[in-house]
Amino acid sequence: MVESKYWVWTAKETAELKTETLPDPGADQVLVKTRFTSVSPGTEMALFMMTHVGFPDPNNKYAKYPHRGGYLNVGVVEAAGAKAAEKIKPGTWVFSAAGHCEYSLANPSDFWTMPFPLPEALHVPESPLVGLVRIGYTSTFLAPPMLRESLVVFGGGMIGNFSAQVAKAAGADVVLVEKDDFRRDIAQKCGLRTAPSIEEAAKLFPGGPKTVVEATGVPQLSVEAMKLAAQSGRVVILSSPRGEASVNFYNQIHAKLLTVIGAHAKGLTDAPGAQRMTIGLCAEGTVKLKPCLTHIESWRDAPKVWAIYAKGAPNRLGTTFDWSK
Repeated sequence: MVESKYWVWTAKETAELKTETLPDPGADQVLVKTRFTSVSPGTEMALFMMTHVGFPDPNNKYAKYPHRGGYLNVGVVEAAGAKAAEKIKPGTWVFSAAGHCEYSLANPSDFWTMPFPLPEALHVPESPLVGLVRIGYTSTFLAPPMLRESLVVFGGGMIGNFSAQVAKAAGADVVLVEKDDFRRDIAQKCGLRTAPSIEEAAKLFPGGPKTVVEATGVPQLSVEAMKLAAQSGRVVILSSPRGEASVNFYNQIHAKLLTVIGAHAKGLTDAPGAQRMTIGLCAEGTVKLKPCLTHIESWRDAPKVWAIYAKGAPNRLGTTFDWSK
């Protein structure tokens, strides 16, 4: 058994540190000691700020308090049950969807607690971001680009950045639209071509890009994506929309022969395979993580960091909590 500290949100923008006792790992489990966890500025903060669309829905059991936040965890296997040890040995660095906690129990046969081994190149503070790369990959999986096909991504947050990096790796001619200079500079450090506005992006692709990926979660920008996309083009709604917007179905979809694709992360038919693949892209440097990690904080300061994100987090993109501090 081991005592483990963890953060739990008990109400809107309210975090409490608690302790639980975890048993020794069962035959199918491994015990992981957390090394790093990262903040997901989208889903995680929507849950922290109570803006997640699932809160008003009584059938949605996920978006409710108390909620153990986070799903980007990297740690080291300390112990393994007899069956699990056949797959993952103690001492292995792993990524999992465990939250902001000191220890976790993981099952190699269950995706939602599955530990994914990490190569030595990812034994670094930015490594938990591989979970966001998998989410960003969803748009490329559901709308695979042809070689040199024009593609525009709205939003230079981490989901938009990683979506653009993966699409570029798949051969697309990518432009990322981001009005914020700080985020645009990070995207450029990741090797991406950028534009400060939709209007500037439109100039680069006369007739409109074949595919537009909406990665901000702003509902009206899904409409703007439909307007920008080429005739017979595609719009991929990657980030979860936080509200509603009016759509002219005739002009913006019907007459344009437009295909609109919802790209929720659950759209991946082989999520474990996608996670392993994107870990490989990050380890080899095809997808760059380091420029996206702008802050490393102690796990003890998590409530302060969440409050910063709740206020907009200027000049901050990715944050990792170091559990050794």
